[in-house]
Amino acid sequence: MRFICLFFAVLGCFVLSACGEEPQKKSAPKVKAATNDTAQNAAEPKSVPPKESAGGVTVEILPDNPTSTGCLRAVIQGHPRRSAVIWTVNGKTVSSGTDKQLCSDSYKRYDNVTVNVGTNDMGAQASVSIGNSPPRIVGMSSSSSAIVAGVDVTVTPVAEDVDGDEVDFSYQWLINGEADPVLTEATLPGSKFFKGDSIQVLIVPNDFFDDGPTYESYAQVVPNAAPQITSAPPQGITSLDYIYQVMVSDPDDSEFTYILDAAPEGMTIDEKSGLIQWSLVEVSPGDYTIAIVVADSEGAEAAQEYILSLGASQ
Repeated sequence: MRFICLFFAVLGCFVLSACGEEPQKKSAPKVKAATNDTAQNAAEPKSVPPKESAGGVTVEILPDNPTSTGCLRAVIQGHPRRSAVIWTVNGKTVSSGTDKQLCSDSYKRYDNVTVNVGTNDMGAQASVSIGNSPPRIVGMSSSSSAIVAGVDVTVTPVAEDVDGDEVDFSYQWLINGEADPVLTEATLPGSKFFKGDSIQVLIVPNDFFDDGPTYESYAQVVPNAAPQITSAPPQGITSLDYIYQVMVSDPDDSEFTYILDAAPEGMTIDEKSGLIQWSLVEVSPGDYTIAIVVADSEGAEAAQEYILSLGASQ
């Protein structure tokens, strides 16, 4: 009986082992989890120092947007293994030594400039492209030394462009500080301004790449214009009365004072109208000097002097 019970006990243990409850699923092994993390890390890009720097050394070229004027300057951070500073332009070495500066006599517009400092394992590299140098106005001349109303003014700017480009100009005239959209040529018509007005011109140079800085002339107040005598004295004597009407042009005034600064005896001039009269009765033949002076309301004057020749009567 004991044998039978022992037999069934052993048999029951075997059946439970083979046909018992299904075992629970085991979690992923820790090693497998570690393997997955490794794969994920491998897929992510590693942080690699930029090509331009190594060993904690960096270099920067200033200014940031250089042109073919002035100089470039290498600003180094860190401690390069070697003190050598090598400048190259379009791949060609132009300076090798310790100079941290490269000036524009070594490069021109559109060149690529590179600086290398130190060594491959403890050094740095930086590059810049040379841009366009805008033109600038260095001077200006005017067609008239004295600006007065009624007389056109033409300005001629003088520009400098270090790249050797042709320079064009745009103009804007200001009358009493106001920009007139019509006045955009080099010539300001004399009819557009008057005595007492303030005139100024703004000029922008352009080399077909960029505008240069605006040139701003100083504001000039239009002074009083002196009168001008526009008439000519009579060339011949046709009667016993010499008559000459003096004519005057002035953009600022319409009333003038006329005087005879030199004249033969008996000759007169109307101070308001400028009419000269002289009776030739009993006047001896000869040469007579006549000098006329005309003054405007501000005392500006114009003068005319001539010689009147009287021959003997036939």
